[in-house]
Amino acid sequence: MIFSGIEFAFFLPLVLAAYWLLPRKSAWQNGFLLGASYLFYASWSLRLLPLLLVATAVDYLAGLAMDRHRTAAESEGPDAARARLRMRVALGASLAYNIGQLCYFKYSGFFAESLNQLLSAAGLAPRLPVLKLLLPLGISFYTFQKLAYIIDVYYGRQAACRSPLEFATFVAFFPQLIAGPITRAGDLLPQLAQARVPDADRMRAGAATFFLGFIKKAYVADYLAQNLVDPMFAASAHHSTAGHWLALCAYALQLYCDFSGYSEMAIGCGRLLGIELPRNFDYPYLSKNLIEFWRRWHITLNTWFFDYIYGPLTTGSGFMRGRLDAGFGIVFLVSGLWHGASWTFVLWGGLHGLALIATRRWDVFYRGLCRQDRAWVARRKSTAYAGAAWFSTQVFFILTLVPFRAPSLAAAGSFLKALFVPQPGLLMPDVIPPAFRLNLLACFTFVIAHHLLELERGRALRDRFFALPPLLRGTTYGLVIVYLHIFLPLSTGTFVYAMF
Repeated sequence: MIFSGIEFAFFLPLVLAAYWLLPRKSAWQNGFLLGASYLFYASWSLRLLPLLLVATAVDYLAGLAMDRHRTAAESEGPDAARARLRMRVALGASLAYNIGQLCYFKYSGFFAESLNQLLSAAGLAPRLPVLKLLLPLGISFYTFQKLAYIIDVYYGRQAACRSPLEFATFVAFFPQLIAGPITRAGDLLPQLAQARVPDADRMRAGAATFFLGFIKKAYVADYLAQNLVDPMFAASAHHSTAGHWLALCAYALQLYCDFSGYSEMAIGCGRLLGIELPRNFDYPYLSKNLIEFWRRWHITLNTWFFDYIYGPLTTGSGFMRGRLDAGFGIVFLVSGLWHGASWTFVLWGGLHGLALIATRRWDVFYRGLCRQDRAWVARRKSTAYAGAAWFSTQVFFILTLVPFRAPSLAAAGSFLKALFVPQPGLLMPDVIPPAFRLNLLACFTFVIAHHLLELERGRALRDRFFALPPLLRGTTYGLVIVYLHIFLPLSTGTFVYAMF
C-alpha cells in the first residue's frame, strides 16, 4: 500500500483508532506500532520482511556490544586495547553487513554489467553473470538510518538502545520506512521511550501536513507524470523543442511534489501518532545557489552525507584533510550512486559535485572582491544579482534532471540536444483534452504559489487566509477537495524515491 492509495485510507484510521485506545504506556504503543509497521512492509513484499528483521538484529546486537566495552576502552587499564579492538570488530561487522547487503541488492548487477562491457571493449569475452535482483523496499533509507545509529554509538555520540522493542520500532516505523525522512536515533529513540498522549494541536498540524503532502503527491505529481512527463519522455522525438522544455519543467515539479509530498505525509502520520519526524524539504525552488539548494532539498539525506562522509573526510588527519573541493566531488558521486545503479546517476552526481565546487570557489572569489571594494557588497544585495543567481541555480538543476530521468546516456544526450537545437513537433501530447490542460496549468500554478507563499508578502497573504472564520476556511477546503475528486482522480502509482 502507499500513502495516497485506497488501502491506506482504511489502514491509517484503523491504526490511529487502535493506537489511541491502548494504555498510555510506551511498551504497548511501540509493540502496536511495530506490528503495524511490519504489516505495512509486508503489504509490499512479505518475502523480503525477514531481511528487515535480520538487519535490525545485527545493529541492535552491534550497538550493545560496543556499549558493553566502552568503559574499558576509555580507561587506561590493561584491557583498554582489547576493548577498543572489540568495539572496532562490532563496528566493522555492522558496516560490512549493511553496506554489503546494500551493494549486493542494489549494485551487483550494475558492476557486473559494467565490467562485462569493459571486457568486451578490450576484446575479451564477458564472463560475469548479471543478476537482476528485486530491490528490497526502503533498503537505502533504513540502511542509512541504522548506519548513522551505529557510527554514533561507536563514537559515543549516542547511547546504545537497550530495548529491542524500541530499536525495532525505530528501524521499522512505517511512516518513514519506505522513503524517509532519515531520522537520527537521538531524535526518534527518546520519543519512543516515552508514552505518547493525544495532543489536539499536534494532531491538527499532522492532518494539515498530511493533506498538503497528499495534494502534492496524489494529484500534482501523479497527474503530471501520467499525462505529461511519461508520455513525452517516452516519445520525445515527436515533440518540439518547447515540448522538451515543458516536459523537463513538468518533471522537476513532479519529482519535487512526489518526494516532498511523501515526506509531508510521513511527517503528518508521525504527528497523528504523537511522534515528530524531521523536516525534509524547505522550499528548494527559492534557492539562489546550489549549496543553499541542497540544504533545502532532501535535507535528511544531505545532512547524512555531510555528517558521515564529507565531515570525516575533510576534517580528519589523512590526505583528504582540508580538501573541500574533493570532498564535494566524492559526496555527490556517492549521492549519484545512492540514487541508482546507473551511469546516468553517476553523471548526475558528478555534475552536481563540479557545480558545488564552482559555487564554493565563486563565493570565495566574490568575498575577496567585497573586502577590496564595498561596492561589491551592494551589488550582491541587489535584486538583479539575486534574480540572476536564482535563475542560474534553477536552470542548472532542471538541466541535470535529464540524465537523472533518462534511461541511458545516449537518451540523455538526445534529449539535451533537442533542448537547444530547434526541432518541429508537438508541444504536448495531443491525446490530452483541452479541459484537462487547465488541470496541468493548475498543477504548475499550485507549486509556484506554494513557494511564493513562503516569501515575505506571500506569508502575509497566507496568514490573512488562516485568520478567516473557520466556516470560510472549511468551505474553501471543501471546494478544493470536490474539485480534486472531480477533475484529478486518484492514481495507483508508487513513489519515485521508493525505487531508490
